[in-house]
Amino acid sequence: MNTLPTVRVFAPEYWGEVGKFKQFCATTHDFNSTTKKAVSGIRGHFDKALKLHALAAKLAPNMSIDNAELQDKGATSAANSQEVSAVLEEVFTELYSSIDCASKVVSSIYKRCQRMPDSTRKLFWRAAHGEIGGFPAELQAAFVKATWYDELRMLRDELTHSDVGSCRLTQDGKISYMHTGVKRGDSVLVIPDASAKFDELFVGVNLFLGDIFHFLNQGLRPEPVDAFCGFLFGRGYARKLTIAEHIDFNCGVCQSRQWFDNEPAFRCPFAPNCGAYVRAAEAS
Repeated sequence: MNTLPTVRVFAPEYWGEVGKFKQFCATTHDFNSTTKKAVSGIRGHFDKALKLHALAAKLAPNMSIDNAELQDKGATSAANSQEVSAVLEEVFTELYSSIDCASKVVSSIYKRCQRMPDSTRKLFWRAAHGEIGGFPAELQAAFVKATWYDELRMLRDELTHSDVGSCRLTQDGKISYMHTGVKRGDSVLVIPDASAKFDELFVGVNLFLGDIFHFLNQGLRPEPVDAFCGFLFGRGYARKLTIAEHIDFNCGVCQSRQWFDNEPAFRCPFAPNCGAYVRAAEAS
């Protein structure tokens, strides 16, 4: 009996434009190690922000303990609120890290453009104001639409280089966030519903990344790359894959068929319904 786990790695339905770029960018771009890490970091930091946001939501009800302590004793250590605040602030910094990685990739690809900076802040400013010579209009449009950027940068700068803020649970169950180090006019920063603010920033960042990498994907050469399918029976299975507008589990050409067809105990269980396997069989 096979006791080894079946781990499917090839799941293009979850890639999005960023995942597609990560899979195929090597056909066109010879990135250095720093830029390669940035390509991976875009999705990594974005997903981490989502997980931290979910964790903050789980921890939020515990802040009612602090409220009860304050009401009963007139004082509270605010231990639970501090936990939520610590997690929530990382949500904003991780979201910024995602676009910071994306900016590094854009800067690397268009480094020969006139006045192309190596700073995320300068890139957003110059791109949005048309100050980068030879920069594609489609990419400039994405930066123009990123009206959320200044607010996210402000939060990230304060949290990374200065002080931290605090949270409290409102009577209607929302997480209110305050930061005395950030000013809006003559008042300190107060976000009445931190979860709603994250949702707003999440949508903006997600659309921005989609626009940027949809354009970049259109410029990738349609040359086949190796795509890892997964681990089955303790062995690795792979296929050749070429970039296309639509990619699903049936795309590509199986590269493992020749050996597992001769070893029935290790035959890929997906083979009967896999277009990549059929394509390889027809070509033999």
